[in-house]
Amino acid sequence: MRKAMVILLVVVGIFLTGCNKAIPAEEAGELLIDRLIYQERVDEFASAFRDGEQSGRKLDAVSDDFEDNFISGLSATGASVPEAEAGELTQELLNQMRNKTSYKIVGIDEKKNGATISYFITGLDLVNAMKEMTRTLVKDSIENAEKELTDQEILESTITILTERIKVIKIENETIELSIKLEKENGKWFIPTDQEEAVSNLFMAFISGTQDDEELDEALNEVVDEVMNEMLDSLYSQPALDENLTDDELQQAVDDLLNDIEGSSTEQNTSDSE
Repeated sequence: MRKAMVILLVVVGIFLTGCNKAIPAEEAGELLIDRLIYQERVDEFASAFRDGEQSGRKLDAVSDDFEDNFISGLSATGASVPEAEAGELTQELLNQMRNKTSYKIVGIDEKKNGATISYFITGLDLVNAMKEMTRTLVKDSIENAEKELTDQEILESTITILTERIKVIKIENETIELSIKLEKENGKWFIPTDQEEAVSNLFMAFISGTQDDEELDEALNEVVDEVMNEMLDSLYSQPALDENLTDDELQQAVDDLLNDIEGSSTEQNTSDSE
């Protein structure tokens, strides 16, 4: 009887030890991306990660913060963002991200209590989508200069045009390599607090094709400069479009438009930094 009890205790001990064993690092890395980006394997993530449900909500907050900042950034004038149209835009962007992007784990540096996981990420080409939107806005502004649209009308037009561009958005030609460090304790993986920026950068790579907020801001500023230069080259090479408007007056009008755009850009950058 005593021998049978000893055997039983050994078996139970082995079983409990097995239950406390963390899943492989590669699977943990996949779970993180599937939960963060694709909203998939929610229960598996909650089971494999420490405080899994709470950690999942923190990952959802990364997406929510991006949506809020993205929409706010479109309005540098303080115009009221139309809730329905903004919701359609952000939902379309998220759907495109989940349907078109991809990733691959390319490296795992595993230690006793954690692992650094490296990914190749193919994200959306958000920069070019914004470029095409800007081109359309500039063209519409020139063609309808006499209408003197309000800031609210310009914002609503911006959201409408960008939503259409997002529906046909492409993926980036080049992949981005990023890594994140995960740790494990008592058979559960967790995301250390010092890796919050790394999580945000992972999300940014998928949704914009850039490595972080700074790279996206720099790319968007270059987009504005490029489109404005295209417009200037086109306008300055033509005679006055109106017989009552001299070339000098046209140039002054264009310069005024550029000053307005630069002012809006400055306001937007200030708003983003806050």
